[in-house]
Amino acid sequence: MALLAQRHGEELPFLLLCAEKCAAGADWGLAWKSAVLEDAAREGFSKKDVSLLLNFGAGFGTSDTQGQLSHFSLYSELAAQALKSAKEERDRKSKLYRMLGVSGGVAAAILLC
Repeated sequence: MALLAQRHGEELPFLLLCAEKCAAGADWGLAWKSAVLEDAAREGFSKKDVSLLLNFGAGFGTSDTQGQLSHFSLYSELAAQALKSAKEERDRKSKLYRMLGVSGGVAAAILLC
């Protein structure tokens, strides 16, 4: 966990928080859940993202090696789908905000003339 936190802690601070809790003697599952819940809102994760992270953590370490590889593969795919969905939503909303900005500028120009 410490190596993962060192490599990705800047991008995902909840990993550092989880590693700190584990180093302090907390159970890994409880440290993961606590770190995700404490840091997720601050980092901008949606409720769906938080649920995905919590479910990933709940299944981590609960099966043999092959089960863990399947678990990682499943959550890798789910995360890729969530990322694709978030990008599509961003694109949709950015078009809306761009049009609102243009419309607001036109309205302001009309009022000033």
